[in-house]
Amino acid sequence: MDAGGKRGTPLRPIHGRDRVARTLAATAPRRTDLDIDYRTVNGDPSAVFFADDAPFAVMVLDLDGDHITGIYTVTNPDKLPDAD
Repeated sequence: MDAGGKRGTPLRPIHGRDRVARTLAATAPRRTDLDIDYRTVNGDPSAVFFADDAPFAVMVLDLDGDHITGIYTVTNPDKLPDAD
């Protein structure tokens, strides 16, 4: 996760589906006003989260067939002005 010190994130990579799921649930924003748009970002399948029509977070998935092998989340607002 890349929050640039502006939003709380784990300091080290998280491994294992159970730990990843618990971490995502614990660190997910408690906002109900987010819209999600599924896009390709830098050539990878991604979910872009928007708040008030501005990018709030990008979650990029590494896929191996039907399996997710990596999840990379960017929530640093300085890195999100152009999420297309």
